[in-house]
Amino acid sequence: MAARRTSAKAVSELVDSLGDRLGRELSTQSVLFHQAIAERLGLKGTDHKYLDVIRRAAEAGPVTPGDLVQLTGLTSGGVTGVLDRLETAGFVRRVKHPSDRRQLVVEPVVERYAEIGALFAPFRERWAVLCGRYSLAELQLICGFFEQAIALMAEEIARMQGPAGPQGPAGPGAAPASAAPRAASDASDVKRTKARPRRAP
Repeated sequence: MAARRTSAKAVSELVDSLGDRLGRELSTQSVLFHQAIAERLGLKGTDHKYLDVIRRAAEAGPVTPGDLVQLTGLTSGGVTGVLDRLETAGFVRRVKHPSDRRQLVVEPVVERYAEIGALFAPFRERWAVLCGRYSLAELQLICGFFEQAIALMAEEIARMQGPAGPQGPAGPGAAPASAAPRAASDASDVKRTKARPRRAP
């Protein structure tokens, strides 16, 4: 019985460490890393992440500014600001919709992909070395954990952006909404997230 209590306590401490200390530190370092990348590209902090959303969405078909409002949760004015900065920096272009000339389509400038990739190359090399320290089974476990963590965060984003806010019907204790969008990194589903609630980044 004592061994079980000790084991439960150890698990609880590890869970707290993952969610509080390690999770927070990883999140902070990720923000700072992407801020450094953005500065090298002449962009603001999160602009190149929105560029990634645009790139992945464009793989599934034409992307309009209205689509980006739904995909990002930004206001229409916020999306316009992001697109203005990305277009000025030469990473996207706004052109006429191929089938509806009344609409504009946002196209990523593919020629700039190599420039962005080059900035991430050193990190990718070191990431490969880090992953090489783990077995196939361990990597599969880690991937499964990250997939579930991404899904959990996507549900929390949808909850926080819900019409009633975090204390409304989708607040604490409520079951996750079935319409909660999956992570935007899933390009095959990115065009089906139109039902995502808008928020007032």
